[in-house]
Amino acid sequence: MNVLKTYRSLTAEQKRILREKRLEMNRPIGPLLEFLRPLAACDSTADKVRTKLGCTFGIALVVLIAAIFFFAKPWTLTGIIVVSAIALVMLGSFFMWRWTSGIDVSNNFRQFTIPVLTVLRDDFAPDQPVHLVVDLTSPTTDAKKTGEGAPFKHGAYHRVVDTTYVDPWMSFGGMLVDGTKLSWKVEDKIRERKKTKRNARGKTKTKTKYKKKSEIDVSVAMRKKTYALGETQGEISSDDKRHVVKLEREVITASLDPIDPRALLDLVAQVYRTARPAKESA
Repeated sequence: MNVLKTYRSLTAEQKRILREKRLEMNRPIGPLLEFLRPLAACDSTADKVRTKLGCTFGIALVVLIAAIFFFAKPWTLTGIIVVSAIALVMLGSFFMWRWTSGIDVSNNFRQFTIPVLTVLRDDFAPDQPVHLVVDLTSPTTDAKKTGEGAPFKHGAYHRVVDTTYVDPWMSFGGMLVDGTKLSWKVEDKIRERKKTKRNARGKTKTKTKYKKKSEIDVSVAMRKKTYALGETQGEISSDDKRHVVKLEREVITASLDPIDPRALLDLVAQVYRTARPAKESA
């Protein structure tokens, strides 16, 4: 399978990151992206294979049950071989599904972290290390749970339970080619709502909905000898060498899908749109 080939091509360090689901690195932006892209490729391949494996397991289970009833009276050598083959397919797909689930990482990595760093790659000083920390675990793991409300009724739903999570999943800092220090943090606050009801036939159905508030904090520290600041939003401070602009943005969504990378990139661009060369202000 492609996922096995892709996984085997990874280095020991890359495999360890997939197992531990935590990334913390200090490397120049070029080597960093070269290290991260195979991880993203492996995660993408595993996601596609895992869906197929789940379908294969479900189909094999149904076929296995039917085959047992068909061949059981009486058992023949052909029946035993057929049933055994179907059982092997079912078990193989199950164990492969579990293995791919074990190396699964948050989609924030592939759909937010990699695109943001790729867009900004040429803006970072190629010889200066950047510091990247990414939590690759699911945003709704028990470790990130901050509370669970008491069950209540709402409309047709006889049981509604709200669970909250906090996921501070990314931080980053680095030096741009113009000497600006750029850093950011991203934290998600999630409300998971599980609603249970009984339909007219007496069957119980549960729906799960999410509300996610992503908080993005960006700090842009520009050298005074290079830039002068115009009117800009955010919190502005200065020291002897730098103007420091801190901006915040909240992005609210109704799913666990990663936010658009432009939410962060626009904040950085906003500071540069209001800056001008220091010589012009002299």
